[in-house]
Amino acid sequence: MPKLPFRVTMLIEDHPCEVMKLITVMGLKASVENVKLRESVTDHVLLFESKVKNEDAFKLKSSNVKVLRLTDSKIWVRTNGCAVCRVLYTSDVVIEKIKVVKEKTLLYTLLVPNTQSLKDFLSKLTNQGIKVTVINTDEISSNELTERQMEILKLAYKLGYFDDERGITLTELANKLNISPPTLEEILRKALRKVVKYYLDKVG
Repeated sequence: MPKLPFRVTMLIEDHPCEVMKLITVMGLKASVENVKLRESVTDHVLLFESKVKNEDAFKLKSSNVKVLRLTDSKIWVRTNGCAVCRVLYTSDVVIEKIKVVKEKTLLYTLLVPNTQSLKDFLSKLTNQGIKVTVINTDEISSNELTERQMEILKLAYKLGYFDDERGITLTELANKLNISPPTLEEILRKALRKVVKYYLDKVG
């Protein structure tokens, strides 16, 4: 078992999600992009493959669920929540990512504080008759780029900071980000160190 806390990837089959059931029954070309757990309800963001048709939105509304259109291809759906949602809400875990693998089969990536929390979570799911398989566990690496580091690296790359004939200077980039050049230099140094370490670890 990795050092604490750690990340767990697990597969849940025959998922009792009400929204997934509606998508399947209605033949909608959509997937669950995000989930927000609450005490008695669950909010889902549905991402459609193309622009949401008015009749599809109406079908969802007529199924006793709250539906709000977010964009042309996204809909917010609120339901009473399923057994998995209730277990997630009452467990000591944090959802990092959810991916729909196939009909009624979802891949969850969770952040777990300790081994006991994982055991309790799996036990609760099993007691609810939920079929769950742990695919992988790994430690949360301090070498992962922060959101800010990723944002700055992407911008620096896009504006040509790393080009042979530099497209933008450190000072110009710092001005765009509203930070001082020394601060930017420190952020880039730490971010690049993580990127280099990640690459070296990968190639052995």
